[in-house]
Amino acid sequence: MHPSARARAIITRSVIAALALAAPALVLGQTAPPQGTAEVPPVQAVPGVGSVGAQLPGAMMPPQNASELGPEPAEFTRYGIAAGVGETDNVYLAATNPKSQTIAATNLDFGVKRSGSRLDATAFGNFTDLYYVQGAYSNQVLGRFDGLAIAKLWPEHLNWMIGDSYGEEQTDPFSAITPLSLQRVNVFQTGPELTLHPTDATFMNFNAAYSRITYQRSPFDGHDFRGSFEIGRELSPLSKLSLVTEAESLRFDNTTLNTNYDRRQAYGRYLIEGARTSIDAQVGATQANDIGSWKTSPLVRLLLTRRLSPFSVVTFSGGREYTDSGGSFSNLTASSARGILVAPSSQTTANYRRDYGSAGWRFVRLRTTIGLTADWERDTHDLQRIFDAQREAVEFDLGRSLTPQLFANVTGSIDRYQYLNQGFTDKFGTIGAGVAYQAGRWVVIYGRYDHAFRRGSGVVNPLFGGTEYDENRVFIMIGYRPHTRTDSNGQPSFGGASTP
Repeated sequence: MHPSARARAIITRSVIAALALAAPALVLGQTAPPQGTAEVPPVQAVPGVGSVGAQLPGAMMPPQNASELGPEPAEFTRYGIAAGVGETDNVYLAATNPKSQTIAATNLDFGVKRSGSRLDATAFGNFTDLYYVQGAYSNQVLGRFDGLAIAKLWPEHLNWMIGDSYGEEQTDPFSAITPLSLQRVNVFQTGPELTLHPTDATFMNFNAAYSRITYQRSPFDGHDFRGSFEIGRELSPLSKLSLVTEAESLRFDNTTLNTNYDRRQAYGRYLIEGARTSIDAQVGATQANDIGSWKTSPLVRLLLTRRLSPFSVVTFSGGREYTDSGGSFSNLTASSARGILVAPSSQTTANYRRDYGSAGWRFVRLRTTIGLTADWERDTHDLQRIFDAQREAVEFDLGRSLTPQLFANVTGSIDRYQYLNQGFTDKFGTIGAGVAYQAGRWVVIYGRYDHAFRRGSGVVNPLFGGTEYDENRVFIMIGYRPHTRTDSNGQPSFGGASTP
């Protein structure tokens, strides 16, 4: 088949697939049934809040934003599928002589939360299949999955935890983020959790966990064994104070390139969940022996959320802790920019001290949603200082319901990675805008434009793009999204609150 004919066939099949996905909903009515309480974006538990990761422009449908701030429902099921076509004017992210490319895309995203007498489970995923029609890259499926299941073997006392995180990571910090410079990473965790109550106000927690991390290319595969003990007292129904000790052992398949080591920590923890304010504070000491002897560092973690009004909430986190590439990958969180989440290149499995700070503000009122986040992180290695790095990121998301069926949003993210002892600084970001139209009860037609850029300095890898580039990318998608939330009048609220 001639290449141009084959390209037209691919695009035609993508559009037909999108229409097929939309057809079941087009024959239904225009109003979806109420789906219950709107959600507030979940706050990740300490530790690991605000781990900095890059964002790739993708063909994702816009998320269903909450029409009010409030607690997340105890149970929900949300998913969406979409298909369409896109165009980029610089598929190789080259500094000169950019090449355009047509991209056929299919997207799946989902969120599930279940609570029961024997099992609690959550699963969140977002995956995009990208087919480069002119053959710039092979077919790519990129995305992120995070899942957690807790089996209640002895209700309120003995649980068994199973968790998994899967996604992409950079393989080369000196290159642009393209399909050639990514690898798949998976972190699997499991173990028991035992809780005892010697008295009505006191409690003891015993936890043990095993983790397995695997890399598609890097020789960093390994095991993590961890155990912890916590004893505390409930000061009130909303607050508690406790002491925690934890020991951890990291063992790697390849001990020629990786060094086995141990970590341990002890700290006091104070937790309070108020009507408008929640605080999780941890203060103590942490130790690691990767340099051949134990080295001690202060341990501080703080997570603070504050509801400023019925329409806005702020979140702050910060601290200092020891961690490694596996822990950093598991703690990545998706940003408001809604791109494909990519972890920074790990480069090493060595233990490092992580100093971090993160702040966010979210506003939701009537037809408008606003999200702002800022993250800072500095990684300091005791054994391999060559890999020290500092990362900063700023992101925003602005959404507006123009009519009950028409929603527009503008997003942006700017990141700076400094590889302090390797002579390289990477600055990159994405600015974009999209419009979503609720064409049917569960059907959305979505168009989006993104401009991606990079401005780097120092060492580069010319095989994976230059230190400077600009890319413009456009996607048009047709999506099928059941269970769309509605407002009090039964009108769809796909992108935000409906007109009052």
